[in-house]
Amino acid sequence: MYPATLQFRQYLRRFLFCSLVLTTPLAFADTSSPIVSTANGSLEGLQAGDLNLFRGIPYAAPPVGNLRWRAPQAVPDWQGVRKAQTFGPACMQKVAAQEPERSLKDSPQSEDCLTLNIWAPAGVHNAASKLPVMVWIHGGSFRFGSGNLSLYDGSDLARQGVIVVTVNYRLGLFGSFAHPALLRQDEPGGNFGLLDGIAALRWVKTNIAGFGGDPQNVTLFGESAGGVSVGYLLTSPLTEGLFQRAIIESGGLSIPELSRQEAEKIALRVGADLHATTAETLRALPPEALRDASTGAGDTMPFIDGKVITAKLGSNFAQGKAHAMPLLIGSNDAEAGFFGPRYWQNLPAELGPERWKELAGRCFAYADSSPDACAEQIASEWFAGTNSRSIAHSAGAYAPVYVYRFEWVPPAQRQSSRGAIHTAEIPYVFGHIAADPHADPASRAVSRELSARWVAFARSGSPQLKPDDWPAFTSDNAEKIMLVNAAGIHPGMNPADAMLDMLDSMALPARP
Repeated sequence: MYPATLQFRQYLRRFLFCSLVLTTPLAFADTSSPIVSTANGSLEGLQAGDLNLFRGIPYAAPPVGNLRWRAPQAVPDWQGVRKAQTFGPACMQKVAAQEPERSLKDSPQSEDCLTLNIWAPAGVHNAASKLPVMVWIHGGSFRFGSGNLSLYDGSDLARQGVIVVTVNYRLGLFGSFAHPALLRQDEPGGNFGLLDGIAALRWVKTNIAGFGGDPQNVTLFGESAGGVSVGYLLTSPLTEGLFQRAIIESGGLSIPELSRQEAEKIALRVGADLHATTAETLRALPPEALRDASTGAGDTMPFIDGKVITAKLGSNFAQGKAHAMPLLIGSNDAEAGFFGPRYWQNLPAELGPERWKELAGRCFAYADSSPDACAEQIASEWFAGTNSRSIAHSAGAYAPVYVYRFEWVPPAQRQSSRGAIHTAEIPYVFGHIAADPHADPASRAVSRELSARWVAFARSGSPQLKPDDWPAFTSDNAEKIMLVNAAGIHPGMNPADAMLDMLDSMALPARP
């Protein structure tokens, strides 16, 4: 385990301890409880000092019984005031190999999981406030995770004057299942997790004003699978007008993007394995059977269904089929470090001698230390760098695009750590490092600035804190990006450009 990974996991342990505590109501010095009216009924949250918290809010009907593998249905209305003070259960999922998602094995899980959580500055729960809204889609390979995790706690962002929303959505076979017996002509089907995200955005548009948010100023942001989801929703014909800005963190990924026919083959195989071949027998299966069914990582990712996803993500961006809006996108310099050496150790053989030699000649920075480090860097750029840059190229033709490269490693770890692994930027963006007394001053400063820039982007569509301090990604300025590294946060050229050019020319297959 790399030291940077170790330190990140130390942060996670502190956050996860908090998440276990925060799953039950807390007693605060100020015991007043904010009450907000929604289209379905009134909700009672918690006032925690300077924040209002609302947890476990249903944004769609429980997708159980005959609603399993259906597009999200409307929430039934309720009478009186409904408590919204504890998180809803995480969506059903296998046990993850790594934190933070692994901690969910000890938390409640259910097929009835379509809930969201809200953090808002106290005293602003009225339509006149019109604060920017930031809706977070969590990562986890479309198989793991929850918006309830304390890594995604929105407190520090909300204190900067925004409304933060985190969303639970269906995962694994519950979220992506293309069995032909389930196909309906009256609604899009198959990509149920993405449809959940759309339903959550519709809920936000209808209700967020009552919490102090501006329904006309919504930023959709996410990391990894959550970033991929942002990209798909940014190019979906079903999301027109639901959000106005987008942030993709390590979400321009090399993933399979199966056709419906390919996804159907997987679903038919799973159904046969479970001895269920009709809609009735499939919906009668216990949820544990579906959770535990034999599936690979690529089997339950979104597929091209023709309605939610009309084509491969890169193709839709290249053809101008994305909603025109400001986009902030980037990746980390050592993404592959999250997955460990097994992810890259066979890369030279996988590439073959000639391609390996060409790519190895373009390794730089930490990757100069050894062939193993070079393989990790190539794997990182193949995984997240190439498609992120391609999306930025395409989207910049019709909307402002800002690109970052996160290379920050805490000073005490720089002699022994290769770089910033996949997910490493999240606690910086959410402001957790800035608020962590155990973090070093330089890391806290980076967190304060990144968090402020994300909030600035949500307010205005630009991450600039001063005029022109983060250049847009355009050919006119040689496609400058924002570098987050030991020299600070500053504009510059992407040091991976030569490697990315070579990877692009090789047109390598997906490598999830």
